[in-house]
Amino acid sequence: MAVVDPLILLTLFAILLFVIGVPILLVFGAWTVGFTYLVDLFQFLNLPLVAYNQLDSYPLVAVPLFIVIGTLISEFQISDDIIAFARSLIGWLPGSTANTSLLMAGIFAAITGSNSATTAAVGEALYDDLEAEEYEPRFAAATIASGGTLGIIIPPSILFILYGALFNVSIADLFLAGIIPGILMLGGLTAVATVQSYRHGYGRERTPFSPTDVVRQAWRAKYALLAIVILLGGIYSGTFTPTESAAVATGYILLVGLVTARFTEFNQLLRGMTTAITIQGIIIPIYVASVMIQQNLSFLGLQRAIADAIQALGSPWLVGAAMVVVMLLSGSFLASVPNMILIAPLLAPIAATLGLSPVMWGVVFMMSDAIGFITPPYGLNLYIISSLTGIDYIRVALAAVPYLAVLVVIWLTFFIFPELNVLVG
Repeated sequence: MAVVDPLILLTLFAILLFVIGVPILLVFGAWTVGFTYLVDLFQFLNLPLVAYNQLDSYPLVAVPLFIVIGTLISEFQISDDIIAFARSLIGWLPGSTANTSLLMAGIFAAITGSNSATTAAVGEALYDDLEAEEYEPRFAAATIASGGTLGIIIPPSILFILYGALFNVSIADLFLAGIIPGILMLGGLTAVATVQSYRHGYGRERTPFSPTDVVRQAWRAKYALLAIVILLGGIYSGTFTPTESAAVATGYILLVGLVTARFTEFNQLLRGMTTAITIQGIIIPIYVASVMIQQNLSFLGLQRAIADAIQALGSPWLVGAAMVVVMLLSGSFLASVPNMILIAPLLAPIAATLGLSPVMWGVVFMMSDAIGFITPPYGLNLYIISSLTGIDYIRVALAAVPYLAVLVVIWLTFFIFPELNVLVG
């Protein structure tokens, strides 16, 4: 009991650091080191041991490989083929380019598994086009940021890999379970973009739908589409593990670059590798620090106390409502990795009592995490598109509200009726 007051002070200090904008890794690190110093049962030797044990994981090798795939697709201009294919499929709707950006986000998500990579790639490729066609800048930015949420739901997903590796859930099953929610999220976002564009007269020039043009553009985009087949087909056929599939797809993209003469200089590969290392250097330290905090909170019994308090509400509807509030708040305030590690296991036992299998719970939780990418104050996709466009972060967030609303409806539908996801065994 002697450490209770110092722990409270330590926690208040960590909250202060978070509020004034100190990077989340340093906030978590300061709290973890302080906790280890204050609690006699924990030794500093525990810190490197936890880091080593958590990183000694074969599935984690897939994370940088998926990032490399996405960067090389951009470097080799394969993304241009994806845009043309997406436009041929959906360019006939009101808001042609807005809907093209959303479909491109869905295709890109099925290759890279990353919300940030998807948001950045689509923003760099299509924001200028949206602006040139007189889309309202905030709406254009919000559309791209919202499309980026598909990056962690449509398989393969980097966060599904981390979730499966940490909580011993089949990564292949998580990938399969993300297909239907991902498609419905894409459909919902497209519906919003279409209605908003029609109401405000955005994107007046449409691309007439032509099956011949679809086939032609699909052939042009064959390299990107085949990458999806390799990634997912290899996994579900049992030929590759997710990690092996990512490695094979990386080699395939490099081969495509060489054969098509799009790989013209070593710097293209160097830029791709540098980006992967940089993003990996952001993800992994936060991943390790979050695991350490999760262990510390478990030791204090805080997670169990919160779970018991929610279950004590009695009514399944009240319990579900409390879980929704917790997920929305945690997704809005925490980065995706610490949110997954700290909050998902806390609510998992309650989710099981409500009838959600471990796989479906992973998908439902990741959907709430994806929603957090377009909700302040965290809202990573909002920050990414704001930095690309120069539009104020809050203005983009306000413009994203219609997209946010439809994503919340789809998320709650699967939370309340998990049996709708027929691909979950």
